[in-house]
Formats: sequence, structure tokens, C-alpha cells
Amino acid sequence: MGIQAQETNANFQATQAADKGDAKAQYELSRCYARGIGVQRDATKAVQYLRQSADQGYADAEVMLGFFYSRGRGVPRNLATAVSWYRKAADQGNAIAQYAMGNFYANGIVVTNDMDAAIQWWKKAADQNQAEAEAALGQLYLSPTETYGTNYLNYAEAVRWLRRAAAQDSAAAMNNLGVACENGLGVDRDFKAAAKWYRAAAEQGDALGEANLGQLYFDGRGVPFDLIQAYKWFKLSANQGNGIGNNGLDNFQTHLLLKPKDLAEAEQMVLDFRPRPTKSLP
Repeated sequence: MGIQAQETNANFQATQAADKGDAKAQYELSRCYARGIGVQRDATKAVQYLRQSADQGYADAEVMLGFFYSRGRGVPRNLATAVSWYRKAADQGNAIAQYAMGNFYANGIVVTNDMDAAIQWWKKAADQNQAEAEAALGQLYLSPTETYGTNYLNYAEAVRWLRRAAAQDSAAAMNNLGVACENGLGVDRDFKAAAKWYRAAAEQGDALGEANLGQLYFDGRGVPFDLIQAYKWFKLSANQGNGIGNNGLDNFQTHLLLKPKDLAEAEQMVLDFRPRPTKSLP
């Protein structure tokens, strides 16, 4: 009799442990099925093992199950169920789930829109050095929001959280530190520092960082005036659908700011660009 490749590739010991009810093994096996590691990718089977693990209160499985429900992966999409699983993990102190709960409250997804509740969840996650929560707090304290206006502005707090997130390689935080430096929000106005932070974000492929760096090159602020570099960064940003990048690129196309030779050089720079690999955010 032939043996299925799926059975031969699977981690036999992990499968045995999972089938005996080991929650951690069930979670690890679900990840194998979700990603196709050693077995054929199978989202439905991943959910099967995730649920077995999550039903035992294994927080990492609860988070992943919440993610699957939020995306409709292996199960019908159901945001209410997603939030309920994230909440279970968040109540156990899982930082990723706490960050997600902050997002749900900040955007009024399933739960009532409540920025104070969002801040509480983000701070719980940020206190565990969860970089995305730190970046979210930094942005909230830095920029007015459509719903809350300037109610939450606190530039000193913004810079504090953004620096913590940037130290963990958060491109969003790096871009927002650039905004703070460019506009003198919580720090002295410093265009060179702004360019440094925008570049750090842009080199990761962050669309806002690319657009903002392009604008500095276009204006010659903090960096030498350089239309070729400006075009490069605007085009990279526009390629991701960013409005600022699109506007910058339109200006070049409308006013023919580059000679054909310079335009060809800029286009080649766009083609040659490879985002810098980022650290894995906790």
C-alpha cells in the first residue's frame, strides 16, 4: 500500500501529542497546516486543531482562531466570533490580542467605538513591549483624529511611545517620528532628523515614509535638492496607492520636471529598489 506524502511529511510526534490532547502541540500542528509546513496546506484542518487548542484556553490558539474568523479563513467570516476569541486571549494577558482589542474599540468593530477603552488595551500590550501598540499610541497622541479631534494630543507622550516602537523596527513609528521632527511636535524642529526617520521607514517600503522623503528631496529640506530622488520615492509610494505619492508623481508628469535621461535613471532606481527586511514585531 502506498503511504500519502502528507502523512510521511507531518511531524509524527507532534501529531501524536496533538491527538492525545496536548494544547501546545495542537496549536503547533495548526500552524503547520495553515502554512503548509511539512503537510499540504489546509485551512480547514488548521482550524480544527486551533479550536481544540483554544477550547483548552491556549492563548496563542485563541489569537490565531480570532484571526481566521476575522479573515474568513477555513471558516465563514464572523467578526463577532473573532472579537470573542481575541478577548479571551487578551484577558489572559496576550499582547497581540490586547493590541487587536484596542483596534476593535478604536474603530468600533463589533464593540462600541471607545477610544479610552482602546488606549487601555493598547497600553496593556505596550507595557509588554508590543511594538504595534506602542506605534498606535504614538500616532493617537501625535495627530488629530476625525472622530476625536485634538482631544488626545500629547506630543511628549507621542514621541516617547514612537521611539519605543521605532527601536523595535516599526516603520509606522519611524515615519511618525519624521513627522514630529519635521513639524517640531514634542521635539525641536529638525529637517535632517526628519529625513533620517522618513528614510528608515521608506527603506522598509512604508508608503508614507517614501512619500514624505520624496517631498523633502523635492523641497531640498534636510537633504540636498534632488528631483531624481524625489521622483523615485514618490513613484514607489504611488505604486502602493498612497495619495501623497500620487500627487507628487502627478506633479512630475504634468510639468515634465525631469529630462528623459534623468527620468530613465529615476525609473531604473524604482525598479532596483528592494525593501529592507524588517525585524519580527512582538
